[in-house]
Amino acid sequence: LSIILGNVVDKQLGDALLSGPVMTAMGMIQGIVTMSANDFMDFLLSYIVGFGFMVMERMYINPLQSKFFAWLTSLTVALARKVRRLAGRDDIGSDSPSVQVQERNSETVEPLLESYASYSCDIITLLYTPFIMVVILAFRDEVEITKLYGIKEADMEYYVLFALAIIPFQILADIFLHNSLELLHGWKMFEYLEYCNSRFIQRESLWKGFEAESTLDDCIEESLRSIDQHCFSSQYYMLNTIHINAMVYFVLGIEMISRAEHNIFADPATVPIIVIVTLTALGSKLILVALARLVGLWRIKHEKKRWHANVLDSEGPLDQWNGAEEIPSHSHYQMEKQITDETFRYKFLNYNRSWLVNQLPSMITPRATQRSRPQMINSLARILGQIRTDLSDSDSDESDDIMPDFGEAQPMSAPTRSMARLWINRAQRLLRLRRLVEPLVEQARGTSCQVCLSRNLLQVEPLHSLESIDQQFMDEYRTNEIDQVLFKKFYQRTQSYQTICLRCIKARNRKERDGIALDEVCEDREGTSDVDGAQLSSHMSRSSEAIMTNWYQQARRRV
Repeated sequence: LSIILGNVVDKQLGDALLSGPVMTAMGMIQGIVTMSANDFMDFLLSYIVGFGFMVMERMYINPLQSKFFAWLTSLTVALARKVRRLAGRDDIGSDSPSVQVQERNSETVEPLLESYASYSCDIITLLYTPFIMVVILAFRDEVEITKLYGIKEADMEYYVLFALAIIPFQILADIFLHNSLELLHGWKMFEYLEYCNSRFIQRESLWKGFEAESTLDDCIEESLRSIDQHCFSSQYYMLNTIHINAMVYFVLGIEMISRAEHNIFADPATVPIIVIVTLTALGSKLILVALARLVGLWRIKHEKKRWHANVLDSEGPLDQWNGAEEIPSHSHYQMEKQITDETFRYKFLNYNRSWLVNQLPSMITPRATQRSRPQMINSLARILGQIRTDLSDSDSDESDDIMPDFGEAQPMSAPTRSMARLWINRAQRLLRLRRLVEPLVEQARGTSCQVCLSRNLLQVEPLHSLESIDQQFMDEYRTNEIDQVLFKKFYQRTQSYQTICLRCIKARNRKERDGIALDEVCEDREGTSDVDGAQLSSHMSRSSEAIMTNWYQQARRRV
């Protein structure tokens, strides 16, 4: 029932940050309802049963909801495809990309966020329930809940003591439960919480929710962006606690009014009480905010070091700072000025190009690729257009060390857009296949090198490329869809491996480079009768030049 109500509340509010306190208050009311058991032993039994359902919900039900709906969607698409095939309209290729996108989007951070948001609501309920029980005990005659449940005032203390004593054991069980979630579903929960803590420490405003909308992660589902922005910090828990406190007090107030059969609209003191409570709440807010600023609660860690942020954003020059007697953290300003320089950015990208390319698959999520597809296609078109322009330039232009200016995005033609989409789909397919066969490649590692029989630093090299095997697979089975089991069997039947050590790999690469250099030198000798030493040295690497220089110096000493 709670799962169904949770989905309804999420759809109505559209934001997990708003639906979380509502579900927490409902869970707290459910905990109070369990006090209506016949005796304390039945109350303990209901708690144990509820704990078992909670474990099942966190471990299996909630994480598998998205997979179940994805399976249901793929089944519906398959049935519709079969109906079209029977009707004579075979347009299978038009639906396969959407199915692949749905399957890729299931491997995102949203399941982790939803699971931890549910846990945050449960932990607030766990810590706040003893306080609510004390309130019910203090207003026993007004609320009349304990009287209706047949709980004596002396027995109510046992319920409060149990709610307090169960807190550390429940937290310990949650720790093991989070570890099980990481192992079962492959979620990197600890790394995500560390990332949230780092973002909260490095926030730019006193209250995390006051940051600009540009800080929201567009790669995350829209209903979960606000809760991700708050980073599950102490501000997030305080915000939920205030919200839950208001709802629970409202429910208890309605309970008291209904038990007393009091008509608040006929009471002349209702309006003054509302005004007094409102003014008290506003005054308490101002006083507490002033005390928090005075004490330094949630102070920004690098607040004093960000003095130059306003300077960079202002339109005026920096000459106004020349007459200052003391400029704090000037080195930070110089560093930021160098980092924002175009020359530094170009050198950084040029030096770390290979590393950035290797990290792109892990940084660009499937959801980000799907949502930002038009921008990525336009960027790719600009890059391809710039490369085409560079290829048509003269040799003198190629020698100039000038950063290319891509300019503004130009609209692409239909053939160019089709080629870009085809290239992106092909690259995504190969990346998915590579992740699929990685365990098979690792399993094929031998016990010794097949070249030198060494047993150290062994690597596995497939003898056939993944592109050729994929092409053979599509030619043999006449399909573009990826059947994981079928492709693994085909890959094991077609692929051959070679176990080789790193030393042999380096020796082979060295021979290939020397062979290429020797071929180029031979071509130069055939073309010209006189080979200049400077031209020969241009074909050698730095290590080869160092070895030649060492040999030359030793020969001069012997002579």
